[in-house]
Amino acid sequence: MVAGLGGSLLMFVFAFIVAGIMMAWGESGAQAMQEIFERIAGLARGTEITVLSTATVRAVASGVIGIACIQALILGVSLMVAGVPFAGLLAAIILVLGIAQLPALLVTLPVIGWIWMGGNYDTVPAAAYSVLLFIGGMADNVLKPIMLGRGVDAPMPVILIGALGGMATDGILGMFIGATALALGYQIFMRWVDDNPERARQQAVGESPTAA
Repeated sequence: MVAGLGGSLLMFVFAFIVAGIMMAWGESGAQAMQEIFERIAGLARGTEITVLSTATVRAVASGVIGIACIQALILGVSLMVAGVPFAGLLAAIILVLGIAQLPALLVTLPVIGWIWMGGNYDTVPAAAYSVLLFIGGMADNVLKPIMLGRGVDAPMPVILIGALGGMATDGILGMFIGATALALGYQIFMRWVDDNPERARQQAVGESPTAA
């Protein structure tokens, strides 16, 4: 498991390097992808697909990785303030758990137990640190739905399920691919449902003067 997480992190770092190289030609590359989508799905829908893909990747980056970094920073500072040993290492573990969509309480709850049972803390500081660590461990449950559904023309559960499925099948990079693929699939399916030819014929007949 540790080896798998390490390999995923190395692949993620390598992806950052490749992304940095691609950013040098980002504008021309984005234009080329939009033209490809327009050729496949038409001008209007091609533009919608391009916008949705970009928004989904940004939502996953901010809603999963961004929140994992924020939560690891908050809990890392809290652990240092509380005087917990190996605070930096624990913060790194929280970061990896956050990216893997595992709760930070897997780390904070044992730390809280150590504060009460093994640490030399008075009752009031121990209670204050316990509340701080517990709230910090639950912060992603509030922030993640807000960030994942922001600026994306798809429901938040669709983005989250796609990210989790992609993460389970292909690691960190699969998280972006899965969320984007599921968001696009959802939009295509809903467009297919809305473009019901029988409903369009009924509306045309009902609005025609002869039908009146």
